[in-house]
Amino acid sequence: MSDASIQIVAAQTVGPEFLDLPYRLYRDEPAWRAPLRMERKDHFSAKNPAMGGIKACYFLALKDGQSVGRIAAFTHAEHDAVHGQDTAFFGYFDAIDDPVVADRLFDAAKNWAREQGRARLRGPAMWSVNEEVGLLIKGFDYPPAVMMPFGKPHQVASIERNGFEKAVDLYAFMADLTDGAPKARLVQSLRKKAEADDGLTWRSLNTSDFLGDVRMAREIFNDAWSDNWGFIPFSDTQITHMAKDMKPIMFADGFQIGFVDGEPAAFVWMIPDINEAAHSLNGRLLPFGWAKFLWRLKGKKVTQGRIPLMGLKKKFQKGRRGVALTTEICSRAFDAGKAQGFSGCELSWVLENNDSMIGICDLVHARHYKTYRMVEAVL
Repeated sequence: MSDASIQIVAAQTVGPEFLDLPYRLYRDEPAWRAPLRMERKDHFSAKNPAMGGIKACYFLALKDGQSVGRIAAFTHAEHDAVHGQDTAFFGYFDAIDDPVVADRLFDAAKNWAREQGRARLRGPAMWSVNEEVGLLIKGFDYPPAVMMPFGKPHQVASIERNGFEKAVDLYAFMADLTDGAPKARLVQSLRKKAEADDGLTWRSLNTSDFLGDVRMAREIFNDAWSDNWGFIPFSDTQITHMAKDMKPIMFADGFQIGFVDGEPAAFVWMIPDINEAAHSLNGRLLPFGWAKFLWRLKGKKVTQGRIPLMGLKKKFQKGRRGVALTTEICSRAFDAGKAQGFSGCELSWVLENNDSMIGICDLVHARHYKTYRMVEAVL
């Protein structure tokens, strides 16, 4: 395919072709799980609070009038405020397996970033580290869990060929929730310590004060993760928006919050992997997909959960009480997932240098089965 045969079209807003492309490209891929189209549409709309800080340009690669690739380049005002203004981002990179298409798309993204006065381009990101990020480099045979990216090996080659180098790796772990799952002695010991400590308490989600608990979790998360790579704090608007989106699929015991001497100190948040329920619907709930989706979701046809958010305040991270408390609430969330019919739960994502979180995953015998990579190129 010649370079001249590819046309790159830029737009300031997301059109139907940009949204539809991955559904066409991947519909026959065994590991593809089509996100709900209405959710993807809302993701790019003013309904998503994250869009308030985004300046973006959307690029489509056309071949004979048909879209064969896409990419977005953007700046992020909240990232600028925390980390400075030298970085632009790319995301939503999907394309046929053709080097010309990929190279033209990355050229367009890089040129746009330079025009914004940026010195580097980083990604893949679907707005921020608080949403979907990372290039899948390990675990291609496994379908993505809810709110995790899908990836193909040729995307890795395209990104590396265009001068991007590793910034950091992100791990996904899979915990076995079946009755035969290994029960580490240390887990049992830590749970006993938590139960014997009158200053450590915990509870499930208070459904009568749903947003109050969500905001409590936000404060813990922002403290716990504040020193991590690429951190951007969750705003109250963002976390409440995410929580309201998740509320229909949440189950109270999957959300556990722990206290140290009455102070909110730790939380864990498990949700069903609705990608299982949406599988084979090609992202469409209408006209009849909603019935199959609800039947799968409510009829315990979903066999896997995901923990997208958890945290332990920094001042408790190196103490025995904090570890015991985290072990207790995680164990309770796992028990709740098992009661929902889950045989496994993905813990994702975890930074490669987050030794304390990796230690927790090891403690519960969770298996590192996927790796995602953030990359960047100097412009």
